[in-house]
Amino acid sequence: MYKIRYEDETFAVWLTPEGTEVSLWDEKEAVFVCGKLMEPTFIASVIGRQPAMAPAVALNCTRQWQDHDGKPYIFLMKADDGFVAGMALLGITAEERTKLDVFEEIESVRKVAPVTLRIGEREITGISFFKR
Repeated sequence: MYKIRYEDETFAVWLTPEGTEVSLWDEKEAVFVCGKLMEPTFIASVIGRQPAMAPAVALNCTRQWQDHDGKPYIFLMKADDGFVAGMALLGITAEERTKLDVFEEIESVRKVAPVTLRIGEREITGISFFKR
């Protein structure tokens, strides 16, 4: 079960699993996801728990279906003036990041790169998985 948090001055909303506290603005490395990893049960199957998360928009990005070695993928790509809606995963540990890297196939299909995220009325820097 998630607790829904809201901050008046920034219009930011974020969700924390019960018994967990996460500071949205002190986050060291928010991980932006925009596909199946946004679903709490699915992300838990990948990293081993349900993380805190916030609805977010990745600025200057787009996503597209493309084939890679004959298999279709949805890729996040840099694009001037574009944006992609998704979720910022919060409080992700180094071990959980490793599990996400494996899931996103960063050795062969994707790469990790910085991304500017808008959460409510504020912008933070995070990372995401882009087309290699």
